[in-house]
Amino acid sequence: MSLTPVTPNSLGQDLKSFWSRPEGKTGMIFFALLAGALVYEWAQIVPFIVSMLADTLHMIYLAAILAAVLFVLFSSRTHLLFRLLMRAITGLIINIDPIGILKDHLSQMRKRREVMAQQISNVSGQIQYLKNIIDKNHELANENMRLAAHAKKIATSTADQNEQLRMALQMKAKANQAGRLEKSNLSYHQLLGKLQNIYDLLSKWAVHIDFYIEDTDNEVRQAEIEYKTINAAYRAYRTALAVIKGNGDEKDLYNQTMEKLAEEAGRKLGEMEDFQRLAQNFMDTIDLENGAVETEALQKLDAYEQKLLTSGDSDTAFLLPGATAAPVPVPAKKSGDAPAPARSGSDYGDMFK
Repeated sequence: MSLTPVTPNSLGQDLKSFWSRPEGKTGMIFFALLAGALVYEWAQIVPFIVSMLADTLHMIYLAAILAAVLFVLFSSRTHLLFRLLMRAITGLIINIDPIGILKDHLSQMRKRREVMAQQISNVSGQIQYLKNIIDKNHELANENMRLAAHAKKIATSTADQNEQLRMALQMKAKANQAGRLEKSNLSYHQLLGKLQNIYDLLSKWAVHIDFYIEDTDNEVRQAEIEYKTINAAYRAYRTALAVIKGNGDEKDLYNQTMEKLAEEAGRKLGEMEDFQRLAQNFMDTIDLENGAVETEALQKLDAYEQKLLTSGDSDTAFLLPGATAAPVPVPAKKSGDAPAPARSGSDYGDMFK
């Protein structure tokens, strides 16, 4: 036996539909029972439908029930749930697991091998029984021949005619009995040869069957390891694919969430940009107001200075242009003192230099 896959001529030849599998037959039985129940309860279903058609509200309820029933009948999820349910129910009755089927087949082979071993033992017993019968017949034939010879000896030695006749008949009977036993042994020898050939053939078959069972056992173990490994890898692959792609509902939820986040981020960025524009306008306004305040203060200072300069007050004459430009005479010091440096302008003029 080999696990090498064979390429089918047509996929339709090897791929069975759900209804052609054991769980499909269970589904057919389920639908048949459901149809029988509906027919049996039809007398109660019709009055219920008629009562639901009595007014608009009940008609709406009936339409909702009908929509729910149609959704259950035509939904792919309902079909998947139905298939899984039928598979689980079928699994309670028969084994539909592929590895379990192989192990069950191997178990049946071992049971048949035990039956075959019992039959081989029976054949061996029959062979021994037939040999015993042949040996016993051979002994009986020899004993009958001995008795026939003794009867012949008595018949030839006696003078009584009745005794001679009786011994002659006895001799003939014993000789015939010995002949029949020998003839039976010939048939038994032929039958023994056939049984021996059958026994030898069955023994050879038993050796080949033992090898076949052992090879099948190794193959089932290998198939079980491959099946479990492939299933584990496939589950990991499906998990990774679900993580990457996700199902339809998860994908829609993900897209809706991303759109929601994008809208919220855009709204928040817009609010921050609006705040930045408002803050910039506020800062610009403050700068303008500060500039206006400074300009107004300088204008007021200039106006105040002009007022002081044009009032004719002698106390403010030093503020006039050129009023403090001439050097101020310094009184002479005594001889020996260092000359004082000449000052020009005033302290107020130095302050604005």
